[in-house]
Parts: sequence; structure tokens; C-alpha cells
Amino acid sequence: MADYDIIGKSNVRYDAIPKADGSMPYGEDAIPAGALLCGVLFTPIPVGRLKKLDTSKAEKIPGVAAILTAKDIPGTNARFSSGTPGLPHQPVLVEDKIEFTGDALAIVGAENREALDAAISAIEVEIESEEGVWTTRHDETSAEKRQACDFEATRGDVKRAFDEADVVIEKTYTTQLAEHAFLEPASGTSWMEEDGVITIRVGTQLIEYYRAIAAILGISHSRVRHLGTYVGGGFGAKGMLTVEPYLALLTWHTQRPAVMVLGREHGIRNTSKKHPFYMRYKTGATKDGKILAVEADIVGDAGAYPYKSNLFLLGAMCIAAGPYDVPNAKIRAHGYLTNNPITNAMRGVGSNQVCFAYETQMDLVADAIGMDKYEFRRKNFIQKGQELPTGQKIPYEPNLEGCLDSALQALGDPAEPGPGKRIGRAAAANITGYGRPHDDANAAVHLEPDGSAVVRVSAPDIGAGQGATLQSITAETLGLRLDQVSTRLSDSATTPLSGITAGSRQTLMAGHAVRLAADEVRKAVTKGAAALLEAAEEDIRLGGGEAWVASAPERRLGIGAAAGEAKKMGEALHCTHGYNMPGHEYENPERYMNGMGGWSDYTFGVHASEVEVDIETGEVNLLKHVASHDVGRALNPQSVEGQFEGGAVMGIGYALHEEITMVEGDCRSQSFHEYLIPTSSDIGEFECVVLECGEGAGPYGARGVGEPPCNNAPAAVALAINDAIGTEVYDLPITPERVCWAVTKKNGKSNGH
Repeated sequence: MADYDIIGKSNVRYDAIPKADGSMPYGEDAIPAGALLCGVLFTPIPVGRLKKLDTSKAEKIPGVAAILTAKDIPGTNARFSSGTPGLPHQPVLVEDKIEFTGDALAIVGAENREALDAAISAIEVEIESEEGVWTTRHDETSAEKRQACDFEATRGDVKRAFDEADVVIEKTYTTQLAEHAFLEPASGTSWMEEDGVITIRVGTQLIEYYRAIAAILGISHSRVRHLGTYVGGGFGAKGMLTVEPYLALLTWHTQRPAVMVLGREHGIRNTSKKHPFYMRYKTGATKDGKILAVEADIVGDAGAYPYKSNLFLLGAMCIAAGPYDVPNAKIRAHGYLTNNPITNAMRGVGSNQVCFAYETQMDLVADAIGMDKYEFRRKNFIQKGQELPTGQKIPYEPNLEGCLDSALQALGDPAEPGPGKRIGRAAAANITGYGRPHDDANAAVHLEPDGSAVVRVSAPDIGAGQGATLQSITAETLGLRLDQVSTRLSDSATTPLSGITAGSRQTLMAGHAVRLAADEVRKAVTKGAAALLEAAEEDIRLGGGEAWVASAPERRLGIGAAAGEAKKMGEALHCTHGYNMPGHEYENPERYMNGMGGWSDYTFGVHASEVEVDIETGEVNLLKHVASHDVGRALNPQSVEGQFEGGAVMGIGYALHEEITMVEGDCRSQSFHEYLIPTSSDIGEFECVVLECGEGAGPYGARGVGEPPCNNAPAAVALAINDAIGTEVYDLPITPERVCWAVTKKNGKSNGH
């Protein structure tokens, strides 16, 4: 691969020190003077009809400035339209029907915390409780009424393939309702500008929600400004509206600034979750280890409102056969509405659930035919140019063999078990999509006559270094040093719109837009340098803040001088550029949301785990975990390793600990005391293996890396536990109770539970 000055180097990110010393401002910081405290009354009953909402007593409490209900919404009372006739949309404030515990009834603005809490408690509410739906496993009649989406992909002759198979394995798997568990609570501020524009400053993954706020307020888009902040974790939940509607409505009605922090308890009750999946898998193979067919039926719990469950279940369907060449497949993915919390994007968007299922199937089939589990995978790994069950071709080198070999090598020799303990080891392969067909992004690059540059793009930085990545691309393209490039992010009034920071898409989308814009400016600089150095444009090189003649390197000058000359020549030193992702060609595009099915490209990898399991107590101790992915090109290797580590740890928690406990709509997990996320003592030894084949859909051949490491980890840990206990666990999370139950059942001592 070509060597670059900045790309491919572990450069220190410009946000690293401010984050480390605590000076980086987040959503709750920089509160405007005189701001009202904003709070929300959420429903005390998960399902029912709102019969009475009396705010008169609360309004008389000293310090209460305003109490708003549904009748006070001047525009559309909708946080997000379902987009599908017959399916409900979530209201900003309930008018009649209550669907889950996150539905809001009233907004309160007060001068101080005491008045705010007292007013919320003083609002009188009468709700007629109704029966709720808590599971996706119900009769077909009710299922049809509550279906949020239904997709199916078929390839080849599945029935004949199963008839010809020497081994057929059929199992059912479940995964849990999981919380994003971001450390920074959803928070923000709002105020009115002098020109009548309302501004909201909120940590979000999508500042384009200013349009939704405009619809809620009944005003034009141009009268709402969204300022994004650096985000202290989002993982998908902050890709939805959080506190924005409440702040905007309170400021709009009072004409005063406001501040709101959604506390942990309300945050867990109100924000979206990872889809629980119920998955039935059937895999057929020949005795010499060739997969003939896969049949999968995936049922997702969409929660109380559909939001974008259709997109994520469709994505899960497209990769449900895993990173394998499967000539015959029938895969269905369908989601249903319940009265559980809303489910939406969460790191992995359907990939980690299906990976747990299809990788367990791979182990079971390998065992049944007596083949080494890793050789069985090698024999079936999908290759460049081969097709997924949807018919989409894999456009770049997966390098799965390299990932598997490097992961196993890094895992090393097995540890010695302690007394009463058993060691288990396993590896899990994965395919994860990044970017979406028909997506678009825009960016602007401006070069000053002194040779410094500014890149402007709306992409929120949610902690993965999106801003630093775009800074690096700009500097590399223009031949500047990093300290010569400033990055301006997330201002709907001044930064070109580049869409949501989610789906591992910003490097792909905004990165291409930035590079295209910078390329246009580079052409102007090259012309200026050629004129001053009296050389042909094709002989000019840029780098390190200088321009020089390739055939005579001693003839050089600063980029600023070249930029100044270009400006005199009438060349533009500013460019705003867009990047559009084409759609896929499908035989039946209507089955794939008119070509939006699947992903723009895919990142592949293999994780390997070693665990120690106490057979008596069921306790699992993760000794070592290795994450290996081919990232195409690592734009900043240190940042890539950070994503490997953070993603894998999140997946490990998903495998072992994390689960939102619901009892008929009541969320029993209200803090990190009840919802357990991994700590450093839970992880053991960790190793990253970053492979670079040089091929990927992103700029410089990069691939999306934010989500893939989260997706292998649950399967690798689960399979290692299975290896240790000598039997299979088919449900996540794998708690000590589930381990003991599996061991007891294997030993023929099941008590029937």
C-alpha cells in the first residue's frame, strides 16, 4: 500500500487532552444565564388511556414558570413518524393512548430543582389501565395486527439442499433487551436568538433533527438551529430525539433559555434499547464439510413504536447466513410491536444477535461431522465476488483466513485451570455492514491564504474521533500538517449536512465528501505552486505544509504562498462537495425497501476467547480475548485499536452480564446497580490485531470499524463457555444460573425449570 504523511499514522487526536483534563464541553455544560430547569412527567402506568391531567395545583407552586401538555404543542405532536399506515407514531406528549413507560405526559419549567420536583409530583393524573403485549410470541391473529415489518430472502433450492445434506442441525436462540449504557446522560440547553431563531445545543448523533423540532413547533426549518456537542457515548440511542423536543417547547413558550438532564432512571426508561431476537436456525452440510443450506427465522421485538426497526431487521436478514458461502438459503426477518421499551439502533444493529446464532450453528455442525471447527469455517468462508443470500456481491477482500489465523495465534497456548475449574476456548467469525445504499453526505473545505485550512461538516463526534479523522483526511489531501487544519462540526446553520454518526458510516460518507472537496482545493493550490515555481502542474508535490517540484525537490515554497498565488489567479480556495452512495441492484427490489436493503460494504473479522468456568457455581472468568479485523486501511491505528477494545468490551458485557429486566412493562433495571456493565476486572488480557488488505469502500481504502468488534465478541465468549462446560447455551446473557442449568441438564439432573 502507498505510504502517506498522516494517513496510517497514530497521530494524537486534537480532542484527546481536553477530554482527559475535563475541559471538553458536553451537553450539560455552558448553561445560559437565567435558564429554566426543564423536567418531564412520564407515565406511571405502561399501557392505558389518559383520562385526566390536571396541572392547576402544580402551576401555583412558587418558582414554576410553565407547565405544558399536548394541547400546548403548536405543530405536529410526533417525535418520529412511523412512515407506515396503521402503525403508531410516538407523541411528544400523550394526548390519549399510552403505549409504554417512556411516554411523556407533561413538561415542567421551573426556577430551581425544588420547585421542579414539587410541580412534577403535584400534577394529578388519571389513567385507565389496559392489557399490554409483552412478547413477540403470540397467536397469528394478534401478530398480524402488530407487525412492524416482514422481510424474506431466498436463494437456490433450500428444500432439495436439506434433503441432500448429510447433517442437519436445527436450534432456537434468544438474545436480550439491552441498554446502551452511555456514561453521559442525555442533556442539553436551548435559547432564543435575537432574530427569533430557536437554538438547541444537545449532544446527539444527528443534528438534522432540527427539522423535526421545526415540525413540532410549527415553524420553518430555517428558524431552528441545532448545535451539536461532543457526545459522551451514544451507541445509537442518541441517534433518536432525547431532550430536544422538551427544551424547544419550553423555550418557545416562555421565550427563556432552558437546561435539561435526563437522569439515569428516566434515561433507561425513556431511551431506546437493542432489539431482543428470537431466532430459529437450520443448517445443512455435507460430511466433508461444505455448507449446503441455511434457513433462519428471526423475530425482533420492536417495542412500543416502530421507529426504524424495519431498517435494522432488514439489515440483520441480509447478513444472517454469516460470512460464509451459502448456495441455498431462506431467511425471514420480521418485527412486532409490543408495549416494551422502543428498540432501535444499538452498536451492531442486528449483527451481534445473529452472529451468536450462526456461529453456534457452525460449531454444532462441525461437531456433528467430526471436523475441526476452524477448518470447517475456513472451508466455507465467503470470498471476494461471491454473493450473500440477497444476491449482493462482496466487493472487497474479506481476508477471513488471515483474521482467523492471527486471532488463534494471538490467543496462544491454553491456560491451566484452577481447582474445580475448566478452560474453554473458541473463535467466532463475523460480517458487519457499514454505510447504506442511497446515502449522501456533504462537507466544505476552505483554505486561507496563509496555508491554514478549515473543514466544516455536520457529523457529530460521539467519541470515536470522527472530527480527527476528517481533519487527517483534509491535511493529507491538501499536503498540510495537522496543526494547520481546524475542524468545525455539528452546526445546522453553518456546517454542510452529512447525516447521522451511526452505522459506522461517517468515515465512509463524510470522509469521501471531505476528500472530494479538498481535492478541488488542492487543484487550485497546485496551479498556484506551478506558477510560482515555474513547473508543470503534474510535477508539483504537496506535503508537510509545503509545495515542491518532484524533479527538483530543492525548489519549494509554503502552501500559503501557493494559495495566495492561486487566489490572485482567480482560483477558488473553498469547495463544498457532496458524496452519494449508489443503491444495490436486486431482482425484487420491493423486498429490500426499494434497494435500500443490505449495506454499502462489509467489514470482516474473527474474535477468539479463552474462559475459565467454575462448574459448581457457574461463574465465568474471561482470561483472554483477541479481536482481529481487516479494516482495509487504518487511517489512525491507535483510534482503530480503541474501537476494537471498546466494541469488544461492550460485546463481552452483552454476552455475560447486560440485560434490561422488564416485568409487564415495568423496567426493573433503573441504574448501573441493576444493569451491570463490564469493568476492567471482567475483561482479562486483551489483544488487538489490525489487518490491512488495502481494500474498502471508504477514503484511502478504509472500512467502518465502529461496530464490527462489538459483534464477534458475544459469540466468541459464548462458544468458549460451551467448550468449557461441554454443552451449549442458547440464550444470552450467559449468567452463572444459565451455566449451572445447562450443566445440570447435560448431567441428567434437570429439575424441569
